[in-house]
Amino acid sequence: MARRKAYEKIDINVEPFLSIMAIVMKLISLIMVVIVMRIAVNPKAKRVVAFAGLYEGKGNVENAKIPSYIDCGENNVTIYPGAKHVSWEELQRPGNPVDQLLDKVEAHSAEEYVVVMVRPKSLKYYRAIRNRIAKRTVDVGYDAVDADFRVNWDEATKALQVSED
Repeated sequence: MARRKAYEKIDINVEPFLSIMAIVMKLISLIMVVIVMRIAVNPKAKRVVAFAGLYEGKGNVENAKIPSYIDCGENNVTIYPGAKHVSWEELQRPGNPVDQLLDKVEAHSAEEYVVVMVRPKSLKYYRAIRNRIAKRTVDVGYDAVDADFRVNWDEATKALQVSED
């Protein structure tokens, strides 16, 4: 008859595992504190505008908000309607076309809103536009578009069935 093999007692040391878990928990806590602090410092940093509230349908034009577009490109900002191009130097001056547009939209906030289109490699212009918008009380939407996307304002106006004043 075969003899039973005597089992050895295995010592498991869990201290390294526990120290790693403590480090992971500290990192998770740090990430949560950073996120909460960003929200606490500026709770209105990002507002989501429901498009259903902006435009109630093609037949209900009296309640529709009229969009203005700010297209952040790699080398300039383009304002629609009108396809006005604004360079970086012009954007830094007070009373530039972007500020004029935002003043107009803020004055008529019940009827107008802004859509900011962001293209690849346009981070510098996007940040400048976002900082200007953050100082105002305007309804705004953000949209990421491809570098080769072209805006056809006449077609967009027909689709929304709104007329420019």
